[in-house]
Amino acid sequence: MKNNQKILYVMPTLKQDGAEVQILNLLKHISNKEIEIYAFEKFKSTSSIYEDLISLGLKVHINSSFIYFYKLVSKNNYKIIHSHLPKADFFVGLVSFFNSSFLHVISVHAKYGTRKGENKLKYFIFNILWKIILNRSSGVIAISNSIESWLLNGMKVKNKNIKVIHYGINLKNRNKNKIRNKNNNTIGMAARILPWKGFDKTLNVAEKLMQKEFNFKLVLAGSDDINYKKSLKKKTKELKINKFVEFKESYQNIDDFFSEIDLFLFLSESEGFGLIVLEAIENGIPVVCSNISPLNEFVDNGNLNLVDRDNSDEIADKLIEIFSSDELYTKIQTDQKTKVEKAFVINDKAGEFEKFYNNLLNS
Repeated sequence: MKNNQKILYVMPTLKQDGAEVQILNLLKHISNKEIEIYAFEKFKSTSSIYEDLISLGLKVHINSSFIYFYKLVSKNNYKIIHSHLPKADFFVGLVSFFNSSFLHVISVHAKYGTRKGENKLKYFIFNILWKIILNRSSGVIAISNSIESWLLNGMKVKNKNIKVIHYGINLKNRNKNKIRNKNNNTIGMAARILPWKGFDKTLNVAEKLMQKEFNFKLVLAGSDDINYKKSLKKKTKELKINKFVEFKESYQNIDDFFSEIDLFLFLSESEGFGLIVLEAIENGIPVVCSNISPLNEFVDNGNLNLVDRDNSDEIADKLIEIFSSDELYTKIQTDQKTKVEKAFVINDKAGEFEKFYNNLLNS
């Protein structure tokens, strides 16, 4: 931004999760240095982006009190308050009823209430109230075309200032593509361990691979916030694939996870964007994933890697095909990464955010 304007980013937590990590990466590339952070909780230090934010020289406020937050907004001359995730949207939206001195920007990171295992009644009521806040805001950023379509057609949001700005990735200097371990054929999946993420579908594919007498290893990693892992381990035993499957905790550095695997399998039912898939591609890991929007917005499908998540047999055949051909394995790596490098680089996304802010401030 040419003229620094004071901006406050508001988040429920500084947990090291998809949305929070993307915000951190954006802040590394946005030129405005008058950005402050407000979060209701830091989260435990081993899984928090707090220290990373401090290292950027950003002022970080941590407090769960609405009164504290209201006073902070009242005494500071924030030109824009940018909320991320619903709890933050409600906090800022409520303040805006009493204080109209700032522009409220909302980033929408998921299609809430549409996913397997969610409380439909809770989100029915929630979405009615959230829609009011979305419509009263100065602008809405959807992280994918899929989210924008859901806001307009599913939620019936009437805010005329909705802009799609995809997640972006920081391209690292890599001298060569990932070289797979032909003796292991290690398949990996990492995500929050939740019903809609497709861990159960991945186990079904593992069963098919075992039945086809294919030599492989499956590594499943992620934080288990609702104790869903217990059900997955039970299913692993029922399918008799224990010796092929290894469960791990979430990784502090996701690159460490990618260094252990040869292919990333992601059979999610619903995503706001799918940052973990973008990270896998940037790491040179071939990706096979659900043929859903928004994954099909950035995953190259020239080699038919977008699949029907319910067809375990065909997915297993696809994995065997990839692992059986060095030429195909390398082609998928190259094609997928080329697409990402053209349109999903974090520097470009930071520029889009700054342009969005400037347009609001100058309108």
